Amino acid sequence: MKASLSFTWTLSGSGWADCTIADAVAEAQLIVSYITNAPEELITAVTRIALGEPGDRKVMFEAEPNGYLWILSPDGEAVDIRIVEYADTSARNRPGAVLWEAGHPIEVLARSVLRGFDRVAADLGEDGWFADWKRPFPRDELEALRLAYRKLSP
Repeated sequence: MKASLSFTWTLSGSGWADCTIADAVAEAQLIVSYITNAPEELITAVTRIALGEPGDRKVMFEAEPNGYLWILSPDGEAVDIRIVEYADTSARNRPGAVLWEAGHPIEVLARSVLRGFDRVAADLGEDGWFADWKRPFPRDELEALRLAYRKLSP
């Protein structure tokens, strides 16, 4: 299991973002559209895992027409992360291509996601986020993750 993980979320145009997740072994770059609540759903999924809720969490990042399905599977104090790419999200009932997968401590994933969105808030501010993303900054979800993360870290 790896301990180094980075997550970035960069607003790249009106209603678009570039998301990158990487560790010492591999990197995945995803394009994300604002047509779904992808940031809120990812942050909430990580929060629930950090709180110890059982079961896999799935989050879809739409990129019109393609998309990326995040599958987060908790396993003790770790989480298996798999990102599956679909050429057309309307065909999600068919197998997609595994774009990236790795196992990391839950604490490392939570910290990486927090840092990624904190960086956006520091760089753009919530008004800048809204101007580019066309939706409010996921402040409540981020604060819930921050509280869950504090319970994970001594």
